[in-house]
Amino acid sequence: MERRKPRRNEEKKIEISAKGKPFVPGTHVKFVYHRHHYKGTIEKQLRNSAIIIFDPEFENTVTAIELKQRIVISYSKMQVIK
Repeated sequence: MERRKPRRNEEKKIEISAKGKPFVPGTHVKFVYHRHHYKGTIEKQLRNSAIIIFDPEFENTVTAIELKQRIVISYSKMQVIK
């Protein structure tokens, strides 16, 4: 029996670590990147990190422009903003 290859548009189910449970997509977070403080919203969860979209107040910074408005940050390096 031959296994079929997964299609590109099929997403694999990612198992989120225990540290990542409070960081669901849409959560507003703050984090430090190269000694600068930033805020953003979680777009997608990964196993030990998340993809974050920079807030509008940071979208014109050199860092945000170079990273195309998205960054991957470890759950241990971010905090939820309430």
